[in-house]
Amino acid sequence: MESTRQKHLLADFVLLLAAFVWGTTFALVKASLDYTSPFMFMTMRFTLALVIMTAVVAHQLGALSRRELVGGVLTGGALFFGFAFQTWGLVYTTASKSAFITGLNVVLVPFLLWGLGYQRIRPRRWAAAGLAVMGLYLLTNPQSGAGINQGDFLTLACAAAFAGHIILLGIYAPTISTLRYFWVQLTTVVILAALATLIVSGWEVIPGTTLWIGLGVTGVLGTAGAFLGMTWAQRRTSPTRTALILASEPVFGALFAVAIAGEFLGPVAWLGGALIVGVIAWSEMGNRSRT
Repeated sequence: MESTRQKHLLADFVLLLAAFVWGTTFALVKASLDYTSPFMFMTMRFTLALVIMTAVVAHQLGALSRRELVGGVLTGGALFFGFAFQTWGLVYTTASKSAFITGLNVVLVPFLLWGLGYQRIRPRRWAAAGLAVMGLYLLTNPQSGAGINQGDFLTLACAAAFAGHIILLGIYAPTISTLRYFWVQLTTVVILAALATLIVSGWEVIPGTTLWIGLGVTGVLGTAGAFLGMTWAQRRTSPTRTALILASEPVFGALFAVAIAGEFLGPVAWLGGALIVGVIAWSEMGNRSRT
């Protein structure tokens, strides 16, 4: 019994560490964009993660199935658009606002399913959506004169893309190899990001310590490392507990942006962010069956 409890606590710690690492990435990516374009940064970040994951799953790639390939490409496409909108959004908005708005992907999932005709919206979900909109309004704080900007809209699109990613994960992930499936997703993101870099922004990179740190944390820890840690931890704790722990990601993102990047969030914005995190947690507690 004690051994099981220790495994659960260790799993919780690993998930909390993953949320912390993801939280730091918002400010690091924003700082890194002073040295290269969003698509070029994505290409380098995901190539680094892909190299690591290839070393982990190389011996399994011969068993790659058609479902893993098709599912990985579709899910990888959603992942690409999520990070593309998020990274471009960080050019125009703050890291702290990006962290909170990205977290709304959990709230958007049932509405995408509703739009596709697969799910009815219960009153709890409408209430959650209303509270999320209120939180977003307070976070962007229109009365301050800043209001919602282009980056905030791009980040909302990012949240919608990540919601689509969650739906596709629910369709494909339970029946295939997790690691091979993730490898195909990373490969898809790298190919799409490289094509977007070639067509849209070019390959220019200004070398700098900030950029290398940003790539190291986001590529090694925030993508490959966090995924491998989550894969281990989620086998040892419940889906609801996992989701609630990961709901702390926007909080870490905002705290890191304020403490390290020097961003400022007023009391009203903090209230909006707290409301968004509360809505995320409430949504997850009402969705205990998520796999």
